Amino acid sequence: MPRPKLFIIATNALLATLLLAGCDKLGAFNSLQAGNLTPDRADLPYGPDARQKIDIYLPPAHQRPAPLIVWFYGGSWDSGDKRKYAFVAKRFVDMGYAVAIPDYRLVPAVHYPAFITDGAMAVAFAHTYAASHPENISRTELVLAGHSAGAYNAVQLVANRDFLRDVGMKRADIAGIIGLSGPYDFYPYDVSATKIAFGTTGADDSQPVNQDLHDMPPLLLITGEDDHTVFPRNSIRLAALAPDAKLVTIPGTGHVGTVVGLGTFLTGDTRITAPIGHFLARVAPVNASSTITTSAARTR
Repeated sequence: MPRPKLFIIATNALLATLLLAGCDKLGAFNSLQAGNLTPDRADLPYGPDARQKIDIYLPPAHQRPAPLIVWFYGGSWDSGDKRKYAFVAKRFVDMGYAVAIPDYRLVPAVHYPAFITDGAMAVAFAHTYAASHPENISRTELVLAGHSAGAYNAVQLVANRDFLRDVGMKRADIAGIIGLSGPYDFYPYDVSATKIAFGTTGADDSQPVNQDLHDMPPLLLITGEDDHTVFPRNSIRLAALAPDAKLVTIPGTGHVGTVVGLGTFLTGDTRITAPIGHFLARVAPVNASSTITTSAARTR
């Protein structure tokens, strides 16, 4: 195995251990990876609750307008802070994309489906933002992405079409979805996190694999072969049911490794970033000509 790959794997293993040790370590990791990156638009409200706020990161002016990715963080639906995922925003911004990261209401203050409702509201806000800021965002179709519980949120708010319909959107407004280590087929609820978050909600309502998936947007599902938190079968089953899904399994990688791989300095873990790059180029390519056209239009 080439030495750079060994370095990436060893680094990811170390950082995964740090992340699992607690949220303070996540903050330290985020600072290390993102540096002084801050949102271009911070704490925009998409609803009345204090946690219903969203940050937007933009690429440099010469790379605008850019496609917009909405990122949902994980945390068992009971924890999370959008500012601690600036390292994810940096990864996508460096690829030429704008990034929106919402906070959302958490367990035990709310339970399913409130955090999915919040996700749909945040996506609707991002969709409106894209349409009203053509100088920054190049298209209104959005890419959704997330890790763990956040991957579930991103997939479920589209798979169960009621959520988009309730905010005046449709599946065609979503260009694609990237799910890292997501739970999509976890009924019956056999761990405390899902028991608390979902209570008595039935499988027909809560499980993405049980929804009508026939016209789902393209999916990229990445999972670690050594994930013992959210087993790879979740991604494998969803990939088999969705009409347009790419499944990537990463050897020697656990649950946190898939998101850590987005922030491992310059190139990240290319086993993760490369398929993401290929997927984004397919569903929402960065279009340099649109930047030139829009810039020219602004000068006239």
